[in-house]
Amino acid sequence: MATMDLAPLDTGFVEEFWRLRRQLFAELGEIQPDSDTSALKAATCDYYLQHINQDLFCWGIQAEGRLVSIASICLFSRIPYEENLTGREAYLLNVYTCPQYRQNGLAKKLLTQVISWAKEQGIRRLWLNSSEKGRELYSRLGFLPKGNEMELFLS
Repeated sequence: MATMDLAPLDTGFVEEFWRLRRQLFAELGEIQPDSDTSALKAATCDYYLQHINQDLFCWGIQAEGRLVSIASICLFSRIPYEENLTGREAYLLNVYTCPQYRQNGLAKKLLTQVISWAKEQGIRRLWLNSSEKGRELYSRLGFLPKGNEMELFLS
């Protein structure tokens, strides 16, 4: 496989960001391939454009002029606690590599960059929800399982 450079993303990548995010959702079964995703696309693109390089940071790897692998983090602050006296945290999400580019170390390369950047920024905690496929890689990079997460959606 040819060498592909990793780079931070900016507003010019909004359509490519959406394309890979849609592929991720479809692969996880969160949307059907023939679903009308126009409202989700509009909301995602608006969010991306309003937050990129402010509290949303994304990195990608391109091949043949298109993004083929991506990783994102959302930054936030919370009340400090014993393990994180700064309260600075980042939620890792949208880690995805197009199927034909998998098993080439792209996700590891992206995650290594994200972790390094987070350390430089003084982020104390990175956390995520992992697919079954991603658990092994996250574990090798030092992520530990924490099985007490619950959620509530409010209307």
